[in-house]
Amino acid sequence: MAATIEQTRDAAWASRASFYVSPASVALLMLNLMDGLFTLLFLQLGVAEELNPLMRVAYEQSPLVFMFSKLVIVNAGLWLLCLHRRLRASRIAIRAGAIVYGIIVVYHLAFLTHLVLHWPGAFH
Repeated sequence: MAATIEQTRDAAWASRASFYVSPASVALLMLNLMDGLFTLLFLQLGVAEELNPLMRVAYEQSPLVFMFSKLVIVNAGLWLLCLHRRLRASRIAIRAGAIVYGIIVVYHLAFLTHLVLHWPGAFH
């Protein structure tokens, strides 16, 4: 049975528009979420300040606006990169983003360790 022109065109469009989520993109999303949660924790404790002017305004509105904005901005960028995953630059950008967020989360963990060890009244 031969495929109609419309079926062939629909199949071709679907193969180009399909959305594949790579391990690096999942890592980027999870690390972005962790970055947001750590940043929110440190802001709420008053031990850090938000340096990004856009995110500072979002935090001043509310912690919920801060987290929503952070997640939407990164998810939108990742969505665009995933749609263009056939481009080598897109795949590199996703991996680079995951690496950068990985470094940021390691920094947050080190900062959290420092806070716990030096918090007034903490066990030494």
